[in-house]
Amino acid sequence: MEFFYVVKATQKSGKEDAVIWFTAKSEARANLQLDVELEDAGIETGRGKDYAKPVRTDFPVYNDLPEESTVDYTWCKRYALQDDGRTWLPKAGAESAGPVDRTAAPETTIEVETTVESIPLENRTPAVRFAVHLTSDKYQSHITKEQQLAASEMSLDEGNTYLQNLLLAKSNIPEVAELSLNVEWKLVQAIKQVFAPDEVHETENIAAFMADWATADDSDRNQLVEAWRSGKLTHVKSESTSDTGVIAGQGLEPDNGIQIDEDDDETTRYPVVSMPFRKQLLAQFTSDELRHHITRDEYEGISALEMDTDNSYVQNLLLAAENCEEVKGYDTKDLWRYTDAIRKVFSQEKRHELALVLRFTRIWVATDYIDRGILVREWAAGNRISNVQRTDSGTNADGGYVTDRGEGAHHTLDTLDLEIACALLPMDFHHFEIPSSVLRRAKEIVAKKEEPWKSWSSILRNQPGILAVNRAAIFNLIRIAPENIHHTPAAHLEFVNKTMTAEFNSAVELLPLPTAAVETEAPVEQPQVENLGSGVFSIDGLMGGNTEPVVDTSSNEVEKTENAAETTNDVQMETAKPEKDEDVGSVPPSESTDTANSQTDSVALEEHQAEPVIEYPAYFEPGRYEGLPNDVYHAANGISSTQVKDARVSLMYFNARHVAKTIPRTASKVLDMGNLVHALALQPENLEAEFSVEPEIPEGTFTTTATLREFIDAYNASLPALLSADEIKALLEEHNASLPAPVPLGASLEETAQSYMALPAEYQRIEEGQKQTATAMKACIKEYNATLQAQVKTSGSRDALLEQLAIINPDLVAQEAQKPTPLKVSGTKADMIQAVKSVKPDAIFADELLDAWRDNPGEKILVTRQQLATARAIQSALLAHPTAGMLLTHPSRAVEVSYFGFDDETGLEVRVRPDLEIELDGVRIGADLKTISMWNVKQESLRARLHREIIDRDYHLSAAMYCETAALDQFFWIFVNKDENYHWIAIIEASTELLELGMLEYRKTMRAIATGFDTGEWPAPITTDYTDELNDFDLRRLEALRAQA
Repeated sequence: MEFFYVVKATQKSGKEDAVIWFTAKSEARANLQLDVELEDAGIETGRGKDYAKPVRTDFPVYNDLPEESTVDYTWCKRYALQDDGRTWLPKAGAESAGPVDRTAAPETTIEVETTVESIPLENRTPAVRFAVHLTSDKYQSHITKEQQLAASEMSLDEGNTYLQNLLLAKSNIPEVAELSLNVEWKLVQAIKQVFAPDEVHETENIAAFMADWATADDSDRNQLVEAWRSGKLTHVKSESTSDTGVIAGQGLEPDNGIQIDEDDDETTRYPVVSMPFRKQLLAQFTSDELRHHITRDEYEGISALEMDTDNSYVQNLLLAAENCEEVKGYDTKDLWRYTDAIRKVFSQEKRHELALVLRFTRIWVATDYIDRGILVREWAAGNRISNVQRTDSGTNADGGYVTDRGEGAHHTLDTLDLEIACALLPMDFHHFEIPSSVLRRAKEIVAKKEEPWKSWSSILRNQPGILAVNRAAIFNLIRIAPENIHHTPAAHLEFVNKTMTAEFNSAVELLPLPTAAVETEAPVEQPQVENLGSGVFSIDGLMGGNTEPVVDTSSNEVEKTENAAETTNDVQMETAKPEKDEDVGSVPPSESTDTANSQTDSVALEEHQAEPVIEYPAYFEPGRYEGLPNDVYHAANGISSTQVKDARVSLMYFNARHVAKTIPRTASKVLDMGNLVHALALQPENLEAEFSVEPEIPEGTFTTTATLREFIDAYNASLPALLSADEIKALLEEHNASLPAPVPLGASLEETAQSYMALPAEYQRIEEGQKQTATAMKACIKEYNATLQAQVKTSGSRDALLEQLAIINPDLVAQEAQKPTPLKVSGTKADMIQAVKSVKPDAIFADELLDAWRDNPGEKILVTRQQLATARAIQSALLAHPTAGMLLTHPSRAVEVSYFGFDDETGLEVRVRPDLEIELDGVRIGADLKTISMWNVKQESLRARLHREIIDRDYHLSAAMYCETAALDQFFWIFVNKDENYHWIAIIEASTELLELGMLEYRKTMRAIATGFDTGEWPAPITTDYTDELNDFDLRRLEALRAQA
């Protein structure tokens, strides 16, 4: 295919226009070659360059074409591009450069005869164009009026059967209408070579040839013409003609696409592309190489194979291919690739199910071309994968080997992430018997993208063949890695690349967990856990001197993890969420104080660098733990009472909150009065660490705009007075009055003469004997006036007047500049604050104090003075109450003690944290402090309302859970009304029946949670359709209305 381009130079460049032409197989290749040729010629095109973008035109047919692939600057001097932007015509008077000595195709070396009155042939009707093409052996883009008239008469001549058959055949081939004028002329010339104009031909044969020629590639058209002239393809019917119903020859078989003549011999070849889909498929299936043509014997063999219904292999192949639209649209090359894959995957010596063949076909079609080889290999090996796994970097993730996971294991990059998360956990377990609690924790790590899992996953996901690495090798790799290596990505990647050898990846034995190395040279002593025997441990080292022991019922030693980042992670945990957050933001009239610590998870006391960092176990064994920080407890393993209450809302809500984490609960720093009361009553020593109290405003602090303005006015009054504008103006006028007045020019000759005579003698320049004209005298006057000192301006602003005063009295202006400038009294409050700061840097502003407090750099809960006063009043009421005061101040009391254990029935881990526990004469008593708002509840209804409060908020369930896990004998609630100046206290003991009710509801809910973990199903609160019925009250209303009706 020829491509001819013109490259026009811009007017300002002054350069000559250029042309270039060459042949290429496609337009894309032509564009690429064009860029190369222009770059070699040093031509830059585009905006701001010397040449515009190249424009493709029709290929001109002249004898003096420039050399192919050569930029020519003389062509545009001899030929002009017409208004249509495609046609080239010789310029008037231009001399031809002469014929070029080279061999060219016939259609490209024919000279076009043109006249001045030429008509574009492209705009004529198809009949006229075909008539011109038939009568001319030369390609013509323009014709004369005489040629147009002759062609029109020829197209209307019904006796010219050759042209009429040609036009009739052309009308049935839509592809012909899309051809360009030059290609259309080539088509007519090819028809004249195949079908002699002096003979009679069938319209169907001409149409068949047209369709084949129009759809063939440019490089195959000459071969197609030779094949038709030799008679080998005279009966071929193309797909285009079959769509229009045109039959290529007599006796054509309806569905075979080709007709076998009795004169055909063994050298005759039939094109596979012209056959029906089933025969095309079998033609490729029966060949080890790509087929384009088949012989007569091969065609008969394919036909017999197609009709062989006993051959299940072939029939399954045909049915699978015909049921996949993508395969039916494949060309010959893709059909061979598909059948080659079928042969490799499904042995012809075995029987295969149609569903399996169809499944492979659809997967093979959906797979990228580059991955199909891997897909075929996996299926041939018996691994029925649905897609090819690739690493994040694009390499093949599966090396094709069977790992220690088993031959039928379904291993993907997602399951690899879970293995990484499990390996990072410090618990000791078999890598093929992962406990459910560990697996749930691993899923949580993956979902939250926690470190160091994120770094490990990023590196391992990019390792080629990572899915072919044994699970034991993954665990070993992570366990032997240096501590905190993920902090340096380069060293981390280098470690992985050096360690993961072929021998290491095939390991099947799991290495033991690394033991904590003893730092013999550590300058700071690390906190220790002391074993007191009988399962009792002292955590003085952790708690900084607290002598309360820790009881652990399941182990003789508490291990501390080396990685502090893991201390807040384990299974069945609530992240940054209080155990009793069911009362956070509760609907009036009550509010629970057991959320006092829910807002303080991220609060930590500032520590000196010399102090050791306290590390807590990443996994808490069953037992009693005192002094655990809020964030550690709420992030620990085990199901809390709050989670049980969420499960009572619905299992769907429990899953969304605590398993799938699709409903996050973020901690808020907005004050909850219950939090403040809880801290003051139970842990007053933590008040400063958890809360930020509004600062007191010191005396002398600037608070309002009035105080700022008062200070500014006093400051300005103490400054020395500045010269006013009037005073400066008076000085300027006095100076101007002291200056000699200029001599007036005079309005008449006499006045001018008087002024001239008043001039000093040296300025009377007119000599004696010369005429004293007005002009000469005025010139002398002007010369004299120019020598006088100019007066200063006495108008303008104060600054402008100061500038004038500096001309005559610079010392006075300098003294004025040394005086302090008064402060501006106008402007915003912020502007006034800055003005005061400029003269009093140590000034204190109430706005800045409060803004610094509100910024809350310590992430504490903000408490106003009014709120603190209310909370202290509640604290005083609690301590003054005989029973509440005794409980809150008992010497043996323990506050916020954490208990970890297992549910006896389901085996799930649980944890509880009662507000208060006391042991009196061997009786263990627990208590929770609750704040409520019942200012408008009548005294007679209070007990009922408090009971409803306990039942509605599942306080009895929490109490039963506390008694079960913490081994409490009795449980009390301390209710305090928080309404301002109305603080009454109620001490309520949980009865045996109430605790039994809470325990039964707790057991039922735990069984439901365990079932959800086992089945993965978390039902919604309503799962069945129902009919809404009337209650007793509505029934009575209905009966009354019926009676009235």
